[in-house]
Amino acid sequence: MSRKQFWLTALLSSLTMAVMMSGIISGYKMGFSADWPETWVKSFLIAWPCALLLNLTVLPKIRAFAAWCCQPKTIKG
Repeated sequence: MSRKQFWLTALLSSLTMAVMMSGIISGYKMGFSADWPETWVKSFLIAWPCALLLNLTVLPKIRAFAAWCCQPKTIKG
C-alpha cells in the first residue's frame, strides 16, 4: 500500500465510522428529534479525531494480530 493510499484509507474509514457511529448512538440516546442534528455534529467533532488516531495506531496492530491468528499452524514432532 502506498503512503498516499494509507493516509486516504485512514482518513476515509475514520470519517465513515465517526459519521455513522456518532449519528446512530446520539440518535439512539436522545431520539431523532429536531435537536438531534446539532448533537450529531458535536459528537462527530469529538469522534472523528479519536477514530483517526485509533485507525493510525491501533488498527495496524489489530491487522497484524489477525494475520498471526490466521497463519497455518505447524505441528512440530
